Amino acid sequence: MRQLKYLLLVAAVALSIVGCRKTIEVSFGSASQELDAQGGSIELALKSNGEWTIDPTAEWIAITPMSGNGDATLTLTAEANTTGEPRSAEVKAVTKDNTATLTLTQAVLENYVRVTPKEILCGEEGGAFDIVLSTNVDWFVSAPAWITCSSTQGSGDARITMTVSPIDTEYDVAESREAQVFFGNLSVSEMVHVVQTVEPVLGIELTPNNLRFAYTGETKTIAVSTEDDWTVTFEDNWLALSQTEGQGNAEISVTVDENPLYTDRASVVLFTTTGGVQTVLTVSQEAAPDPHFLEVSPREIEFGKDGGEREITIGCDTDWVFDMDCPWLSLSQMSGTGNATVVLTAEPNEVTELRSVEFSIKSGHLSYGISVIQEPGDDLLFVTFDSDTLVLAYTGGLQHVQLTSNTTWELESPTWIGLGANTSGEGDASFDLIIDSNSSPDDRVGSVRAIHNGQLLATLTVVQEGKPNLLEVDVTQLDVRPEGGDYEIQVTANQAWRVVTNEDWLHCNPQYGFANGSFTITVDALQWARPRTGYIKVSGETGIDVMITVDQH
Repeated sequence: MRQLKYLLLVAAVALSIVGCRKTIEVSFGSASQELDAQGGSIELALKSNGEWTIDPTAEWIAITPMSGNGDATLTLTAEANTTGEPRSAEVKAVTKDNTATLTLTQAVLENYVRVTPKEILCGEEGGAFDIVLSTNVDWFVSAPAWITCSSTQGSGDARITMTVSPIDTEYDVAESREAQVFFGNLSVSEMVHVVQTVEPVLGIELTPNNLRFAYTGETKTIAVSTEDDWTVTFEDNWLALSQTEGQGNAEISVTVDENPLYTDRASVVLFTTTGGVQTVLTVSQEAAPDPHFLEVSPREIEFGKDGGEREITIGCDTDWVFDMDCPWLSLSQMSGTGNATVVLTAEPNEVTELRSVEFSIKSGHLSYGISVIQEPGDDLLFVTFDSDTLVLAYTGGLQHVQLTSNTTWELESPTWIGLGANTSGEGDASFDLIIDSNSSPDDRVGSVRAIHNGQLLATLTVVQEGKPNLLEVDVTQLDVRPEGGDYEIQVTANQAWRVVTNEDWLHCNPQYGFANGSFTITVDALQWARPRTGYIKVSGETGIDVMITVDQH
């Protein structure tokens, strides 16, 4: 009996202890957070009275620390959103008793162009300068004749060497000169201001000027060569420099943290002398190994003409989704989480041709393709065009087409090939294609596709030549009075162009442009009774030159 009382007492004490255990709470400072489309790092306030952990979240987000005890400040790093559409994710903080959820949203990054540095200062000897171009658009470069660039057009990020020619004091007027160098396109752009003086300017050089780091983080050294004082600026907090200012030559240690992201990252470090000369150090770091996995089997599937069902086995540690748009195939499940088995169903094949399609399964940045083929059906259905290929001039216009068929059909085409009202029908048909003018110098290829119940039955290929390179001016000969004056010149072009003259009595403004535009020639008054002749050259980026002769008498 005494032992029973003892056991009951112990149980009562244990229950009282459990009943009095304090609940572990957890919360974020807010329920939602909007992230900059350009990405970057922010701090999040987390409150808790005990131990907590952070659940894994979207692959474009990294959080440190991932666990702790009590209140904490989290650092959240997001990648730039270049997916083309807004996105969202959740961050969950979990304790034994509670879960706090923070909803993240990020707008899509619109078209942008950024250049570093934005200003170049050099002496009369000129020099070569590295320009870091960061952009998500197609771009070209427009610069005056005394500045050349290693690349004048491209797409996406680039590192460009800009070379400033020396001032030829034997023939040129020994005066300072400056220009705006254009980077971008007609919708978005940025300028680099170049100033070249006849006074000596102290330069600065980095060796090396490009560092690549492992994802684990490490330290590397660069050498700074200059006779001037200098300072360093950069934005990213995942790298550090042993010196951010100095005098003359120096050795600097560059240290980067471990990369928590599954994508490469990069930063631009800007060195600036007190004289205004700038140069850049590009720092890049490889992505962290991604522990995420995705497996799918089989990857090649065959169906008979009567269709049927096939199983697809999925192995995954997180969310997955199929990307499939095929009218004769369907899936029992288009998305899910973790391991699963889904059923793929094919409809009977109504045409006498083998049909095939490829679709994919995605999980984060991982993606696998699945190919499906189905043997031909019994019924003979056909669509034919009176020609397999049309070759057209860049001017476009109407093109007559005859279609022969014994079934219903729908037509598809790119936007520059108009179908008018003839997008669907049955049996034979006759109609006109409406071809837009091609404003690009490149040839383009499109196709008109005839489809029956999702099956491609015929293709008409349309090839249109590119518009010839064009650069013209409305005046090639000017007769000018002795007192001089201003003369506006109209330019017709489909490319970038610049204006050059070596005559000090002729002045042109502006000195460069793109596509159709104009510039003004200013002719100084004649100082002597003797007539004079000068020349102005308008040069296109494709190598076309147009000369304007100016006679003053």
